[in-house]
Amino acid sequence: MRHDTIKTTEEVVSCSDNGQHPLVYISLKNGPNQCQYCGQRFVRETPDNKKAA
Repeated sequence: MRHDTIKTTEEVVSCSDNGQHPLVYISLKNGPNQCQYCGQRFVRETPDNKKAA
């Protein structure tokens, strides 16, 4: 299944693909990451990287 990247301000996110796989917690502390089961990508946005250049 194709997923869009989910943007969040959280350092840790959870994914279960709406109950399609076990609930997992994903750390975004070291940058973007993805779910090991469904491949959903997550990226953490901070006020610093939201600013327009």
